[in-house]
Order: sequence, then C-alpha cells, then structure tokens
Amino acid sequence: MKLDKICLFILACLIPAACADLNYTEETTRDEDWNFEYFGEGIKNMVFDVYAQVYSNEFESNSAYFLAGATDEAQYALESGAVNNYVNGGWTPANPYSDIWTKSYRAIAEACMFLEKLDKADISEWEHNAQYENWIRQMEMFPYELRFLRAYFYFELFRAYGDVPLVTTTLTNAQANSISRTPADQIVQFIVDEVDEIAPHLPVSYNMEAGTEIGRATRVAAYALKARTLLYAASPLFNPTNDKTKWAKAAEACKYIIDNAQAWGLKLSSYGSLWGHDAFFNQELIFGIGRNATNSFEMAHYPIGVENGSSGNCPTQSLVDQYEYQADGVTFGERNQGSIDLNTTNPYEGLDPRFALTVVKNGDEWPTNGSQKKVIETFAGGFNASPKYGATPTGYYLRKYVDGSCVTTADNQTTSRHTWIVFRLGEFYLNYAEAVFNATGSANDAAYGMTANEAINVLRNRADIQMPEFTEDGADWVKRYERERLVELAFENHRFWDVRRWKKGKEYFGNVQAADISADKILVRTPLNRQWDDKYYFYPIPQSEVKKNPNLGQNPGWN
Repeated sequence: MKLDKICLFILACLIPAACADLNYTEETTRDEDWNFEYFGEGIKNMVFDVYAQVYSNEFESNSAYFLAGATDEAQYALESGAVNNYVNGGWTPANPYSDIWTKSYRAIAEACMFLEKLDKADISEWEHNAQYENWIRQMEMFPYELRFLRAYFYFELFRAYGDVPLVTTTLTNAQANSISRTPADQIVQFIVDEVDEIAPHLPVSYNMEAGTEIGRATRVAAYALKARTLLYAASPLFNPTNDKTKWAKAAEACKYIIDNAQAWGLKLSSYGSLWGHDAFFNQELIFGIGRNATNSFEMAHYPIGVENGSSGNCPTQSLVDQYEYQADGVTFGERNQGSIDLNTTNPYEGLDPRFALTVVKNGDEWPTNGSQKKVIETFAGGFNASPKYGATPTGYYLRKYVDGSCVTTADNQTTSRHTWIVFRLGEFYLNYAEAVFNATGSANDAAYGMTANEAINVLRNRADIQMPEFTEDGADWVKRYERERLVELAFENHRFWDVRRWKKGKEYFGNVQAADISADKILVRTPLNRQWDDKYYFYPIPQSEVKKNPNLGQNPGWN
C-alpha cells in the first residue's frame, strides 16, 4: 500500500481516534483479531490513529492551530475566536478549552496498547501479496515510531502542565483513576532515554524506505524532540535553581543536530520558502504537519475587504516594534515612539527583511494573485479597516504562512498545499545559542565548539536576511536574543511557550499594543485588552479529570 507523500497526513486526520483519556480502555469498531490480521485497514490505521493526534488542531479550523493570538504576536480579529479564552478570563479548570490533556493521553493509551499487543499481529495469510515484504518492513518500524510519538506527547504534557502521570502500560479504570503525577524531571528523563534508545532504529529519511512515505517519525525528529525537551527543562520555569548542567545538556543536544545536519540532508533555507505550496520538501524542515491543497487558511487570513477574507490572526504593533533596522541593527522599531505621521515618515523602511515576509501593512499590495491584488488600507475608514466588522484590530494583517497566490473569489478559486512547522533546523541554532549562553555565562564562549553569537549570526547572515551580527554579551545579549527569537520564529507556535518557560509573562504579555491609524494616517500605539496571571504559566488540569482522580491535584492558582 503506497500513499501519496502529503496524503499520509490527511488520512491521519480523517481516521477517528479511539475515545480515551486517562481511562485506558480500548474502544474500536472492529474485532481486535481482525485489526491485527489486516495491514492497511487494521495495523497501519491503528498507528495512524496515534499520528492523528499530532495533526489535530488546537483551535477551530479557520485559525490553523496558532497560539499567536494569546501572545504579543497577534490579536485574533473576531472576539468569538476560541484562542481569546486565554486572554479574556474565560480559561478555567471547568473550561480548560485546550484538549492537550485528552489528546495526549488518548494517543499515549493507543501507543501503549499497540506496543503491548504487537506480537499478536499476524499478516502471514497475505504473504503472496506483492506488497507483503514492504508491509513487514513497515511493521518492524512501527514500534519505534510509536515510542517516538509517545515521547512527543509526554513533551506536550510536560510543557503545558509540569508534573503529569507517567504511564507506559495500559491501565484499568481503577488504576487510571488513582494514579498520581510524576515530577517533571522524571518526565524529561523518560523522553531523553526513549529518544536515545529508539533514534538509532529510525531512518534519517523515509525516501528509501518501504512506501517512501514522508511525515513519519525520523531519527532527526527524535533528536530534535530530545534537544527541545532539554532546553525547556533547563529554563527558569522548570529549573528554578539555574542548574547549569541542565543548560549544558541542552547545548550538547542542540549542537549534535547542527553538527550532523549536513549528513542528514538538512540545510538552512531562505526565510520565505519555509512556507508555501512546496514547503513540505524544504531541506530545513525536520518535522511538519502537511495538508492537502485548500484555500481555507487564506480565507481565514486575507484582509476584510478581500472577497471571503476574515482577517484571522493580526500581527500586533508590539511584534512590529521588535524588528531591527538594517542600518544599525541594534536600534529596533521602537525608535519611532509616540505618534507617527505616515504621510511624512515611513517607520517600516529598512526593517529586517523578515518583517515584510511576515506582516502586511497599510499600503502593501496584497494578496498577490492578479484577480484580487489591491492596495491594503488599514487606516480608519479604509477599505480593509474599521468600522467594517471583523477588520484588523491591530492595524496589520498576516502574510507568513498565507499563500497570496490563492484566489478566494466565489468563482475560479485556486488552492495551495500548506505545511505547519513542528521542528526546523533554524530553531536549533537559536536553542543552542540560548543553552550555551546560560551554560557558560557568556555569548562569546566557544566551550561547545561554537559561541552563542556565532550560532545566531549563522541565521542573520543568510543571503535573504543579511542583518548586522550579534556582538553583545550579558543582559544586553539576553534582551536582543529574545527579540531575535520572536522575529525568527514568529507564528510558529513558540512565543506562547517561550515566554512561559522564561517566566516573563507579565513583561511580554501584560502590555500588548496595536496600531491605531486615523483617517488622516496618523499612527498611534494603543493597548490591547489582555489579562495575565502568573497561574497561566501552567495549564489547569481539567476539572473533569480531577473529579475522577483526586490524586492528580491541581496546578497552582487554579483551585
């Protein structure tokens, strides 16, 4: 059975997963014996059920899966957008909104069940099928893929909840409803140990494997999971004593990826090619979520005033202010403080090229397709601005991930494939820089073979970026690094978690600003109505789970 390389993801999304949370019971619409005797419709589908949980969206489909609207990156245009629950006080244990707990434990339960019963699989009656040998080779890989996925979901649980139950076997209802939480450090060690054990058995790529399917767990993705996990474990939220050995382990894990990237077929790409129709095959991508060709994301994010546009996640002025000017590299967007007369001053001229690749501003031509291209007007009364319902609340629209060539008119619509980045090589240059700086206390210490500044400058020296190099150290370096990380990884679902692991929620999320552009084109920074409480560093454990199992307790501040 050979699947289209991209369709593998779509199939995974469409297969219904078994209904389970911490009640580790198997529910299936087919006899268990049948499932283990058929490869495609049985065994492989059970593996895809676990993959499917990776691909399930965090939010309603029209907002992709972005957490940006709960950060200083963006404001979701419609007040009814579910992501707004994170910042408007609608987030409670009774209404936890996010399904990370349920989704992750459902996937873990399915993985455990499959791993325990793998010996039961018998497809010998199909030995005369032309694909039989391919099926056998894939079945040999499935246990390692499932262990990767189980570790991946434990990372998701760890970063969201901290201490969580560590379960590696199927449980009875009574066991599931009495289990206690495992300290976060032990969850981290489990992930690291699993990766170290399974990674050598996973292929670097599936291009030469049976089925040549792309999108499955690879050796590179496993090491990426380990490196990111160790970075989180070393961060202040999980490392309150600033144990430098934790930073050292993170630095070593990130450097391992950088050192082996070329041998693994990885290389940094131009920034703008990280998304778009062919992004799934970008050599910088380590692990991504692929989608078949649609234009629903464009409909969700094209500006109001563009036919079928709904505004979506609108970049904030706070984000725009973080882009440095190419001329000096140190002074950034906030050098234009106070009100700005856009008739006489262009505050965007000379900004880091990543700005124009990420943000649509007043006066840009957008989208790029010929039938819908127009000059965007985000000033009051403009064609794409208030008082039109659903217009940008920030003065900007999103370009990154949005394919401007897609036509969304009622007739003659066009579509494009989309790929959401989970791991890419560029992240690990940043992760390494942060880890080695904290391990050594200097941005210019090459104890691990590369200084923090050298790692960041690799990204800034890309041909399409060419931004002034980092030379700072100490507190100045930290400030500039955090800005660089926001700019490079904007809208890749890092900011929500980065600010939490740094324990800087109030600093970054407590005062988020939009651009209010008057009819005569005077730009004034205005605050967005946001709430921040330190209890937000960890998610609340769903009240329904705590009621079933009081041993879980509740995270601080959520009682």
